[in-house]
Amino acid sequence: MANVHDVAQFFIGLANEQANNEQGDMMTNLRLQKLLYFAQGWHLARYGKPLFDDDIEAWQYGPVVPSVYNAYKQYGRGGIAGALPDTDAFTQDEFSLLLDVIREYDKFGTSSLVNMTHKTGSPWSLVGGHGVIPRDLIRSCFDAERPLTSFADVEMEADVCT
Repeated sequence: MANVHDVAQFFIGLANEQANNEQGDMMTNLRLQKLLYFAQGWHLARYGKPLFDDDIEAWQYGPVVPSVYNAYKQYGRGGIAGALPDTDAFTQDEFSLLLDVIREYDKFGTSSLVNMTHKTGSPWSLVGGHGVIPRDLIRSCFDAERPLTSFADVEMEADVCT
């Protein structure tokens, strides 16, 4: 099982690499929290078990992993400094899922990600915007969604077309 701080560093490192190449913005704590939520939800749906042990809580601006929030709160609304992550910290399934999450959600702005987590009927809304969001509630929400496209499936489709 992945460590939530390794997952956070994965997202931070990729965002910063894109920002350094002028292909995106640095990661903010708000955006990071949403990506952690989506990663946990899709891992629960795809593999039936959590990606990381830490609880996700419902806060005013959506789902939050408190230990990660506290680790980066000194950055406020600004970009979080970080280097490319150590991918050896993840199993192949974990790494593949993290790539799938980035591919799926990187195209959305942070405010759109916030809106996605705040939809009526979302786990965040069902717990009333405060307290721990139960994993079974997160899983059932993601189980009900269309499946997250796998990076491997996208590669196969590209091979078929060439």
